[in-house]
Amino acid sequence: MTKYVLSIVVDNNPNVMARVSSMFARRRFNMTSVTAAPTGDPNVSVITIVTEGDAHVLDQAIKQTSKLQEVRSISLLPRNESLLCETVMIRLAFDEKNISLIKDIVEVYRAKIIDLTSSSMVVQLTGKPSKIDGFLEVMSPYRVLEMCRSGVIGMPRGSQSDWWKNKA
Repeated sequence: MTKYVLSIVVDNNPNVMARVSSMFARRRFNMTSVTAAPTGDPNVSVITIVTEGDAHVLDQAIKQTSKLQEVRSISLLPRNESLLCETVMIRLAFDEKNISLIKDIVEVYRAKIIDLTSSSMVVQLTGKPSKIDGFLEVMSPYRVLEMCRSGVIGMPRGSQSDWWKNKA
């Protein structure tokens, strides 16, 4: 299945996120990530959804989402033409045998240790979804106590400022 990133410009109304995600659920479209954020205009928000499926599923998701009253526009953010980012925090158990290995991995990925106790650390990493996936794969042999992943945010590449206004 192909992953698609959709950017949905919406009116910033109460429950708009619930209505969009409910439509996805009713139509049985899978959402692997969903985030919402305000824009420079307090009346407009952007919802970013990562969904999986074939071209037909993508087409139907776009058509059905466009029908919602609060939706101003919806667009596909192609991975090679967009800036995509997410954050992960991962709590790892460590001992004196593996702490230096974990710290080396953290350094290679340019992550940050944001909390440290005598037996565990919390590491934070921000970057492209593929970088987050790679980091989690490399960390999988270590004892992961807890993990929290933000979900994808994104916007088109280029010098376009306030790109969401062009959609509104």
